[in-house]
Amino acid sequence: MPTETSASARTAMRGAWIFIFSPVCSRRWCPSCAAMSADAAIGMARRVVQRRCACCRGLRRPRQRYRIHARLKPLRRRHFQSGFVIASNAPAPRRRTPPRHANNRGFSRCVVAGDAPRIAVMFRGSVPAGPPCDRNVPGPGAAYSGVAMRSAGARRRARKRDNAVLRDRSPSPQCLPAEPRRATGRRTMMSKHPQQPQHRRLAVAVFMALAVPAAALAASAAHAQQAAPDAASGQLDAGDVARTLDKVEVTGSRIKRTAVEGPSPVVVITSEDIRKQGYSTVAETLQTLTQFNGDVVGGEFNASSTQPDAAFLNLRGLGVGYQLILLNGKRMTEYAASSGAASTGVSVGSIPAVVVERIEVLNGGASAIYGSDAVAGVVNIVTRDNWEGNHLRVRGGTTTRGGGDTGQFQFSGGKAWDRGSVTYAFEQLNREPIFSWQRGNIIRTGMNAPGNAGSNRPTFGLDTALMDAGYNDYYWLGSDGRLLYAGDVDPATATAALEHTCRSLGRNYFPMYGSASAARPYACGNANYYDGDTLANKHDKTSAYVSGHFRFNDALEGYGQLLVQRSRSEAAHRTSMYLYNAGNAHDVDIGQFEYWRALDPNDIGGAPMRVWDETTISANAGVRGTLGARLDWDASVSLSRDEMKSSWKQLMTDRVHRYLFGEALGEVDGAPLYRIDPSVLFGPITPQQYASMVDTIRNRNLSQTLQAQFVLDGALFALPAGDAEMASVFEASHSKYELRPDRRSLGTYTGADRTFNHTGVSGGGPRDRYGAGVEFRIPLLQRVVANVAGRWDTYDDISDVGDAITWQASLEWRPFDNLLLRASRQTSFMAPNIMWLYGEPVTNYDDYITNYYLCRRDGLDLTTTAGLAQCGADHHESAWYVEGGNNRRLHEETATSNGLGIVWDVTDRLSLSADYWEITLKGKSQYLDTATLMSENASCLLGKRVDGTPVDPNSGACAVYLAYVQRDAAGKVTGYFLDAINQAGVRTKGVDASLKYAWSGGRFGDFSLNAGYSRTLGYDVQVAAGDPWQDYMGCSYSATYSCGNQPLAFRSRSNWTLGWNRGDWSASLYGYRNGARVNYQASAQLPSYVQWNASLSKKITGNVRLGVDVTNLFDRYGPRDTSMTWYPFYQNIYGIQGRAVYVNLDVDF
Repeated sequence: MPTETSASARTAMRGAWIFIFSPVCSRRWCPSCAAMSADAAIGMARRVVQRRCACCRGLRRPRQRYRIHARLKPLRRRHFQSGFVIASNAPAPRRRTPPRHANNRGFSRCVVAGDAPRIAVMFRGSVPAGPPCDRNVPGPGAAYSGVAMRSAGARRRARKRDNAVLRDRSPSPQCLPAEPRRATGRRTMMSKHPQQPQHRRLAVAVFMALAVPAAALAASAAHAQQAAPDAASGQLDAGDVARTLDKVEVTGSRIKRTAVEGPSPVVVITSEDIRKQGYSTVAETLQTLTQFNGDVVGGEFNASSTQPDAAFLNLRGLGVGYQLILLNGKRMTEYAASSGAASTGVSVGSIPAVVVERIEVLNGGASAIYGSDAVAGVVNIVTRDNWEGNHLRVRGGTTTRGGGDTGQFQFSGGKAWDRGSVTYAFEQLNREPIFSWQRGNIIRTGMNAPGNAGSNRPTFGLDTALMDAGYNDYYWLGSDGRLLYAGDVDPATATAALEHTCRSLGRNYFPMYGSASAARPYACGNANYYDGDTLANKHDKTSAYVSGHFRFNDALEGYGQLLVQRSRSEAAHRTSMYLYNAGNAHDVDIGQFEYWRALDPNDIGGAPMRVWDETTISANAGVRGTLGARLDWDASVSLSRDEMKSSWKQLMTDRVHRYLFGEALGEVDGAPLYRIDPSVLFGPITPQQYASMVDTIRNRNLSQTLQAQFVLDGALFALPAGDAEMASVFEASHSKYELRPDRRSLGTYTGADRTFNHTGVSGGGPRDRYGAGVEFRIPLLQRVVANVAGRWDTYDDISDVGDAITWQASLEWRPFDNLLLRASRQTSFMAPNIMWLYGEPVTNYDDYITNYYLCRRDGLDLTTTAGLAQCGADHHESAWYVEGGNNRRLHEETATSNGLGIVWDVTDRLSLSADYWEITLKGKSQYLDTATLMSENASCLLGKRVDGTPVDPNSGACAVYLAYVQRDAAGKVTGYFLDAINQAGVRTKGVDASLKYAWSGGRFGDFSLNAGYSRTLGYDVQVAAGDPWQDYMGCSYSATYSCGNQPLAFRSRSNWTLGWNRGDWSASLYGYRNGARVNYQASAQLPSYVQWNASLSKKITGNVRLGVDVTNLFDRYGPRDTSMTWYPFYQNIYGIQGRAVYVNLDVDF
């Protein structure tokens, strides 16, 4: 007999969440079960399932019979006001189409009747009461689990009442398939989108239901057998629903929770977002995020000759190593190349776009959860998993100014079955280089004419000159073929005299002046010297990826991912021959000398190409399961490896000497003695002659991290406001770093065949790390949740780093369903860069040192561009220096960060968020550069800075700067030492804001707007303890206003995406703005820069889509900086690509 539903029970249902569970009938939909108290919700579920599910239409194909294909998008359009959604805790293989945003994503949910998988029909709002349900009828809706009451007591009473009615009920055999229970892949996700009162919250609920960890579903065999009858009869209450369907793991915490927004702000970029922005790579997308406001190597396209494929990130302007980079929640190893003896970091250039499902950026410290490096935040790149179907994408395009031709081929797909799934992907990316000559109109327009360098204006080329060791004057080639001492030449005829020398060198050489006020030229410049340089390297990348999971039994599941990428990068760089004046060459007539020679790439057969072959491997394998009914466990081992081999044609010392100077006549103080032939020194060099002076050198670098991890998480006990939950983690890892250059390039190599004008960077060593942490999530009140975490880490290496203990505390308060207030405070730490610990000392020669001490002592005003130009002309020096070495004095850096934020869902379609953040970093490691050292050394010697600010010569900072520079009695630099030091501290603060809005234009389509904004409110540096804090907000690369290696690039950044969909058409307009920044000499502000990207696509057939992308729509370049007086005469943070047009073809099958 039907069971009557009382009026009081119906009243209690109003305004509550109602969950209805059922197995899926294998033959037919049982219509009589729709007649129950929530018949409106069931009716909607029935219509959707009958429309999508093959079994409801009587189809009996094995794989279609048990699947319900219910896309979220149609539900949202149709049921916004009712708040209806369908969720499932069964596996979620994807549709053939790529996933859209988490709140607008197509899902295909496999639901199999049996002991665990169920459909959850949720209806929020006033539920219209209907006819009572006949619970004796099996099939969908046969078991009503109860109402999710607001109080725990109400839930317990409802559960007890329902259990009494449903006890010992079993479904009819005709509605249950004889199929085993499906395994569910555990997945980690985080989303920046706040908990929404209606359709957004429901979309999140669906997504969380599909991403439920496998450990929660892979219960022990005994528990599964015990639960099977109850599950089959639908015995699951609303409290259990919240536990099994609505909880996911959000990066920044290992505890799964129901709310997407938490105590720290999170930005999510999906694979669809990358395509909408018009980009081909992960790095291009990440580097336009508003929070990444620091300078990095690479920029738009990397043209580095030492880190050719590096794509670093710089969150909050702290540096490339101050954000933790994860791949599927596991650490990535550092990039296997360094820039000189300076630091390196984790590069995202090895992650192909085809494998990315989403990228999650946590803004805030998280060392208490993840350990070292998570100072400014965490970037978690989540790869595809549990897909079904195949997708093919072909993309091709080029820049409108030439160069940068790009071809991209992507294939991805997967297969799912009852006990597991496999996902695979392949990508081939080929990108041609951009040469300097292809952007000559950009880097030369407005420059001074040949023959005059001007004041703080770029010159066209590098000089060719012969001078004595004392740097007193130059020697030219006289008309009689003999050396001509430039000091004896009448200034009135100097230009004509030098023109003869320049013509003898070859084409495109011209006389150069040291400054606009110089009375006569001093050397020969070459207008084509930079033409063969690559502004963007050539890249060829091949990537392969596979992932999967397999359920061994009801209690155990295995999983794994493997990503392999092989890439080749090629770059061309100018060739120069410098023979330095430190006793390495003598002439019988002029004594010790120095020789400079700039080679025209057109004369030597083109600029020589350098080649880097890189292989990256990321592997992860593990098993997971449950302990009882409350705890989940996960044990895994991961490997991240980056190996790089490089080679190029390098000038060799013995061959250069033999060609330029002939055979040595003897030695002077251990240095060779020659009789110089002026016709050779100042004569043209053919490709054959150049080839006789070079040989191939080969280098090998390796970076590798092996990590083991065990995680235990779940509910501990019940509190009045909910369950108290915990998560614990135990980690151990072994890392090693190796730099193995060609032995002939080492500074310690003394053979005659050593490399000329090139010193390789060597070093390497191991590091072991151990860590353990625990965190708790405690509901203090119904709408107030506290989170606390603590972690211990220890490092085993040659540094002074010992144990590090970090903690974190945060609070979430939801006064209303659509409003979240959050606050957090945490400590973080960062271990010293491994390259700074194990890098071998490198002896180099700096041919251009500006002696700021002598300039200021002579009364030059270095706050003006004219004074700086005169300083460079009057006090240009050369010196040997030692760079790097095993710096065991470095200790860990510690940080404290705070955050306050608000997330407000104004309406169903409008969401706003704002967050304030501040970070105080102590003991920040800073690698000294020449300009910083010389500027600070001068200030310490004179007792004040260039702006008059007093400096204490006895301070800790001055003790370092004075010890690192050696001078003679006249004040000239005789040598200096560059090293990494622990500064006293850095403190920075700022705000982030975001807006999300969606609206319908009726027959004109649907529109969406996402916008973000970040502004740094302060950036101060304290060099040594007790020193005053210095404002670095307006500093640049200039030596007089130096910020070290990575100054803050922009005070403010913003981006926005406007989307449009109408039928088969879709379009997006993406833009970002970089705020104003100071120029190189810190003498003026450079204006802001805005770039627009546009995308348009149309579905040609049911599974084919054709699209066009245009990046840098208006062909804009960064603002010109006339105070930057050397090539390439622009700030590389802006890039040089210009407008690019791409055509895309997407096919699903």
